[in-house]
Amino acid sequence: MGEWWLAGRYRLIEVLGSGGMAVVWRARDTHMHRFVAVKLLRDVFGVPGAADRFAREARTAGTLASPHIVTIHDFGTGILRPADPEDPDSPPTAATSLRTRPDPGEATGAAHGPGSREVVYVTMELVAGRSLAKVAADEGPLPLPRVLDWARQLCDALEVAHEAGVLHRDIKPANIMASDRGVLKVLDFGIARFMKTLAAGGTLTRPGAVLGTAAYMSPEQANGAEVDPRSDLYSTGCLIYELLTGMPPFGFGDVPSLLFRHVHVEPDSPARVREDLPDAVCELILALLAKNPDDRPQSAAEVRSLLDALPPHPPDRLLSVSAQVEALARSLDELPGLPAEDAVALLRRLLPEYVRIFGHDHPRTLGVRDDLAYHLGKSGDRRTAVRLLRQLVSDYGHMYGAEHPGTLRVRRSLAYWTTKAGNPEAAAVLLRDMLPDYVAVHGPDDPETLKVRRELALCVGRSGNAHEAVRLLRELIPDMTRVLGAQHRQVVTVREELAYWENRMTPSQSTG
Repeated sequence: MGEWWLAGRYRLIEVLGSGGMAVVWRARDTHMHRFVAVKLLRDVFGVPGAADRFAREARTAGTLASPHIVTIHDFGTGILRPADPEDPDSPPTAATSLRTRPDPGEATGAAHGPGSREVVYVTMELVAGRSLAKVAADEGPLPLPRVLDWARQLCDALEVAHEAGVLHRDIKPANIMASDRGVLKVLDFGIARFMKTLAAGGTLTRPGAVLGTAAYMSPEQANGAEVDPRSDLYSTGCLIYELLTGMPPFGFGDVPSLLFRHVHVEPDSPARVREDLPDAVCELILALLAKNPDDRPQSAAEVRSLLDALPPHPPDRLLSVSAQVEALARSLDELPGLPAEDAVALLRRLLPEYVRIFGHDHPRTLGVRDDLAYHLGKSGDRRTAVRLLRQLVSDYGHMYGAEHPGTLRVRRSLAYWTTKAGNPEAAAVLLRDMLPDYVAVHGPDDPETLKVRRELALCVGRSGNAHEAVRLLRELIPDMTRVLGAQHRQVVTVREELAYWENRMTPSQSTG
């Protein structure tokens, strides 16, 4: 699927996930110069009142302020247009069509050009990390301390939302992200109700609609009854149960069977699946899973207090992952004092362990890969350094985008070691591609942007084009002088470099 432009502002780059009611894209907000997640809702037009209802839900959710709730940046209706393959960096048209009250009877797209259509969207904070569903699938069952820490963070998010009168109604692993730093972020507060209502029957007023996901649904939800914050707490119990045991309390069976069990069948203690769980933890989970809301903890704040009051747990074998992480960190402490060859040997030994524990694209793993490329270059193996950096640039770009500071740093390292490996012409191409992103992120007068311009001029000269190097340096010197001052060491050095390349020009270049 190609790239798209939404509302003349958001450049949709790649699909992050797709469900029955929405598709989520990684996008570039060209007004704010940041990457965001854009959720496009399906099948909204034609449902009376849908856009207005969505606006109310999104506006309310956007008021929630918590480090554990994904921030909503923007919402509305806008025109989705395919990007021009010849100029994907620019919106397809100068005009943007935005309406807050679309005509449900309008043939979407007909009035906006080939391939265009009107959509309802919400833009959100882009979280670098994995959903708890992905974490559980990759690593479950999970260490008890980790799960309890996440449960506390989830309670903090629920407390903020519930105090604002907002219920989630669809707490489940897929709706919760764990950032690369271990911070929990809950998705779709408020919006979940809107989307599930549409999915349930195409009307926003149908009584008795069953909203939620069957494996995590409270008994009152399963019965289509009114719900309150205690319903989210029941779903939280289901989530904790799954993270610790590998399965929610009633498994993943067919929907009617799951709904029946939530209403009528008492769950087994998680200790029957995982024997090392402390009694107090199992008692809290079962209290959250009580059929009658009155028998559960009555608020997220109360659950948080109960979690904090749990007695210290005995060490278990799952804690060995944390011990391994600490050992890896201690090993990296040795790096600064090592010769380049020894540093390469150490990093090559540690890298497979980082990949095993964190994954290939985790920031810690990316950092080790970056260090390995640097020390390979320092040790003289520059071609291998270039090869590793090419892949690192690709992975950074995929995770964070071309303009992320980490991506820019490794792109610049790639250009540096490409030059050192004897290919200044290729390095010049890399620097030319990089320069607009440096300007966009740092500004044209930032010292680092000026350094990239200098590096480009030197690579061009080393590629055999002294005339072009002279032109670039002559353009650079006034800017560097204005920013740094005429006597600054870097300005003096660049003047000396200009003189050098002027002397390398042939007579015909000098006069022509």
